[in-house]
Amino acid sequence: MTNNIIFIDRTSKIELPLIDKKKYLIENQKVISKKRCKKIVSTKRAACQGNINNHLFEFIKMRKSSLLFICSCLMIFFSLVPLFLNINSFFWEKKRVLQKENDILYNLFVIEGIEERRAGSRTDLNELHVVPSLKMRTYKVKKGDSLFGISRKFNISVDEIITANNLKNAHYLTIGKVLKIPNMSGIFCTVKKGDNLSNIARKYGVSVNEVVDINDLSSSVIQVGQRLFIRGGALTAWDRAALIGTIFKTPVKGRITSRMGFRIDPFTKRMSYHAGIDIANRVGTPVCAAQYGRVIFTGYNGNYGKTVVIIHPHGYKTIYSHLHKITVKRGQAVQQGEKIGLLGNSGRSTGPHLHFEVHQNNKLLDPMKVVKMR
Repeated sequence: MTNNIIFIDRTSKIELPLIDKKKYLIENQKVISKKRCKKIVSTKRAACQGNINNHLFEFIKMRKSSLLFICSCLMIFFSLVPLFLNINSFFWEKKRVLQKENDILYNLFVIEGIEERRAGSRTDLNELHVVPSLKMRTYKVKKGDSLFGISRKFNISVDEIITANNLKNAHYLTIGKVLKIPNMSGIFCTVKKGDNLSNIARKYGVSVNEVVDINDLSSSVIQVGQRLFIRGGALTAWDRAALIGTIFKTPVKGRITSRMGFRIDPFTKRMSYHAGIDIANRVGTPVCAAQYGRVIFTGYNGNYGKTVVIIHPHGYKTIYSHLHKITVKRGQAVQQGEKIGLLGNSGRSTGPHLHFEVHQNNKLLDPMKVVKMR
């Protein structure tokens, strides 16, 4: 038996419209070898592949020429744009009419200084704009003077006197002290580490240019410790209270029986240091927070008896001891004047009273200098 396969040769096209094509193909089929069959198939595949490659090459060639054309057009365009701009600028400069500007020479003010500087427009030198200058007067404190009385006398605020003289405690004024009085409303601030003109101006709600003008600065560089005048500025409520000695209010009504300092201990009869003030009253008198803050301790504390400790902003801490009852919890936020307990006689005490202490950054302060007594 020969290894032959049947292959139908469809290359020849015979048009027999009146004959059944299927029957004709079956009757006229040819017998060819397997090798010739493979050769015919491979020839047809090669012809088909060649046609595909030719079409692909023609497509790529066409696209390549298109891309080259587009790139050439873009290069020509971008090379002509600068030339066009230069020509346009030349004719514009040639035709325009020079006119004087009406803007105030503000930058010139910064360079020339601030002392009674006047600036005019270039078109009309008769219109003058006066930039105010900072001047300081002096006043010697007399008997009977107070900070508020002096401020009313010169029609300025307390903040201006406090900051101009760098007062640490404005609650006390000594007779004969010479105070500096500015001629305009505002405050002095001291430059701290990390400060710059931008954040200082933002803090007090003024412009940087105004700070530069008033302080006659030749550049924007400022030094730590430098004092700047802020026109129209004001102290925060806390800073003002700290300077005039009214940060804290009296925590309880009563009479002061013992002040801060050395005294004879009522139990040992020896000289000892008393770290706060004692305010006496009846058992059950309400004790209130001297300033807003957060409770960090409640409970029995040795000789202090039942005690409440509250922390406040700027490193302040207040202690309330010898209480009869505690009405707040640890971690609770309290407002100034809010009830925190009842006056009592717990711990090492000779009678019903409140022992009150004030600390700042772990340093003991005299409550009489920071508490507004009532």
